[in-house]
Amino acid sequence: MSKVGSTIITNQPHNYEIHNSFILMGNEIFLQRYKFEDGGCGCTTIYHTTLTDTRLLIRSETTCCFNCSYEPDHLDASLFLRDIAEIRELTATRHCCSSLCDYCCGCCCRPSSFIEVRGSFGSEKLYVSKADKANIQVEVPAAIANHKLIRH
Repeated sequence: MSKVGSTIITNQPHNYEIHNSFILMGNEIFLQRYKFEDGGCGCTTIYHTTLTDTRLLIRSETTCCFNCSYEPDHLDASLFLRDIAEIRELTATRHCCSSLCDYCCGCCCRPSSFIEVRGSFGSEKLYVSKADKANIQVEVPAAIANHKLIRH
């Protein structure tokens, strides 16, 4: 038997295209979705970030040329906004493991710009496109503040 208390669901979740194993909960409200694609040497990593009024849902999917016929490997995370204590931005001019960066094909490179959120869970990196960066820098702190300052 479930120990979850009964509540009246006032807002049914919609079938948003959420790329994460952790789906929306009953009264959770979808706010925004971001997607960033990075790749090189036949390998592609796609980062999906979904913002709700309660959580950040994060997925990274990796597909390499040698396993294109298979489902991409993925890592899912669900972070509660109440647990986020700090947000940081990192922008690096170059970030490649090759000593010959001019000839680096991108296999070992990581995206050189990301937003890091830290809290009781440790830290997670949010990779977003340059076009979405300004939006996520406003929307995530606003959602955190609304969640922490306004009682549900």
